[in-house]
Amino acid sequence: MLTNQFRKSCGFFLVLSILLTGCGDNMEGFNFMNGSNEQSHAINKENVGDTNQFTQYGFERHSKKEAQEEEVPGYAVYDRPLLAESISEMSANLKNVHDAGVLVTGQHVLIAFEHSSEDREAVAEQVRKTAKSVVPDYYDIYVSDDVLLMEDIESFEGESSRDIENMRALEQIIERMKNSPQGDLANESAQND
Repeated sequence: MLTNQFRKSCGFFLVLSILLTGCGDNMEGFNFMNGSNEQSHAINKENVGDTNQFTQYGFERHSKKEAQEEEVPGYAVYDRPLLAESISEMSANLKNVHDAGVLVTGQHVLIAFEHSSEDREAVAEQVRKTAKSVVPDYYDIYVSDDVLLMEDIESFEGESSRDIENMRALEQIIERMKNSPQGDLANESAQND
């Protein structure tokens, strides 16, 4: 079982690295959210050799007038493939977990994994908590030790979250995942209160 200190450390360093690694401009100013050439900042793994950026505080201040003068206000964008990669690597490093496939959408994290433990519930809880330590609290996290679901969630790689058919298919997979142990959800909801 992961200790609280270990989870907090992993979560802190992962979130810190995600947040501070990148205001990368690897799309040369192209704003992929609305297709304009207004600059946006995406979290990425560029310039990870510059360790000073991991220790610096971030601060910005804007008056209402300044903010209203912006044609398109700035926003943070979560790099979903990077989050999926991070959660997958962290999950595969858990004791008894041998393989983990992760799909991150705008509101869901789906994790299918293979393990060698007799205690399915405990492993599910570890995998779930690993994802929870990385993503914002509004994400719904679903886990499953049904290894066949790995291919199902992998089929969504690179697909658009705006596609209605994808959303319907994703909802069906989530329903299938709910048939697997999800960890101690009662304990989790008590911690959020």
